[in-house]
Amino acid sequence: KIVVVPIKRVCPIHKLKLIKSTKTAQRTVTDLVFTKNTIRKTVIKYIGNKSYCPECRKYFPPPQVNVIVNQHFGHNFRSWVVYQRLALRLPFRIIQMNLREMFNEHISEGGLSNFFKSFPNVYKFTERQNLKSVIQSPFIHVDETKINVKGVNHYVWIFTNGKEVVFKRSETREVEIVKDILKDLQGILVSDFYPGFDSLRCRHQKCWVHLIRDINDDLWKYPFDNEYEKFVSELRNLIIPIFESVEKYGLKKRHFNKFKKNIDRFHKKVITGTDYKSEITLRYQNRLKKYWKALFAFTEFDSIPWNNNMAERGLRHLAVQRKISTYFDKGIDNYLLFLGIMQTCRFHNKSFLKFLLSGKKYMSKY
Repeated sequence: KIVVVPIKRVCPIHKLKLIKSTKTAQRTVTDLVFTKNTIRKTVIKYIGNKSYCPECRKYFPPPQVNVIVNQHFGHNFRSWVVYQRLALRLPFRIIQMNLREMFNEHISEGGLSNFFKSFPNVYKFTERQNLKSVIQSPFIHVDETKINVKGVNHYVWIFTNGKEVVFKRSETREVEIVKDILKDLQGILVSDFYPGFDSLRCRHQKCWVHLIRDINDDLWKYPFDNEYEKFVSELRNLIIPIFESVEKYGLKKRHFNKFKKNIDRFHKKVITGTDYKSEITLRYQNRLKKYWKALFAFTEFDSIPWNNNMAERGLRHLAVQRKISTYFDKGIDNYLLFLGIMQTCRFHNKSFLKFLLSGKKYMSKY
């Protein structure tokens, strides 16, 4: 298909009317067209006359040709490659083979990798909007995981409100990146017990799943410690009715009011009113003393999660990817930008591929 495009009419330097010349400029773009049941390749040549400025004696190509001067592949084509790389977790060599066999397109692995350098610029606005929505939420889930970037350990941080997801990378596990991103946080930070989070000046909700997991692991390590077993039994009797209430009524403050007396009684009797001799029991006694308010913040507000499962769900894709390939290259930041958008689509129960193909930047308008 050949598309004749209009000439440039005004000189951008002298603001004079340009003269149509006999010289032409052209650019060929290969793209994909998605229909309800099929995908087909299109090759479009954009061609138009150059314009001449008698003042500066320069030739100017048509605007439409100038915009796509470095784009050999269209938006849908690049979306398809990004989708295969992220959602399907295919290595570039397999994507390269797919394109060659399905569309007779021969692109090097380096060429496919370059899609992740230029294409993300379109979606940086989407990432900023998602991060804005996360920060303005009543609560934020934060977690991190370790990845290998060119043989060196780096850390990926997830920020999510259960709907929008944003990933950021840092070279160390220091929480400076978290402090910088959440400096204006007004909501509650839902996290695990990593000590770095304690330095953030905001209200905290610590994850009960992490605490229960640690308690159960230590029960296996100390099977004959009767004092610790009694301590765990008391904690279980306190928290299970609360979780059953959440299961039945949801995270509503009014349904937690009936547990206030039991929570206070447990704190006075089991946490501060008892002297323990067992080392493991003393450790959990001090841990509960330190994080008592942060463990029960969810009972003081509506809709505040008592666990950090949403962050772990968001990071699960990276955990699976690590098993497939433990090595990431320097394009990891662009990969994480798309991964955040993909996980946002997933949390909204929307198609990541269809969002990319739509060309929209606002998730709410898709």
